[in-house]
Amino acid sequence: MSRIVLTFCFAALLGSCGTLSAQHTDWAQARLACADVGLDPHSSAFNECVFNLYYSLWNAQNVAER
Repeated sequence: MSRIVLTFCFAALLGSCGTLSAQHTDWAQARLACADVGLDPHSSAFNECVFNLYYSLWNAQNVAER
């Protein structure tokens, strides 16, 4: 019984790592896109661009799940 629980916990941990890695990649791509249009990475406009782009894409990708 304990092996089953341990296996389940390990699988859940590995699954969450994949999600975190994908989120990190999505944030990095949003940062690159905002830098590509010429925004200064140290400006508030850049941060707003990254935030808006990331969540706009997230909403578009997850609209089917709602």
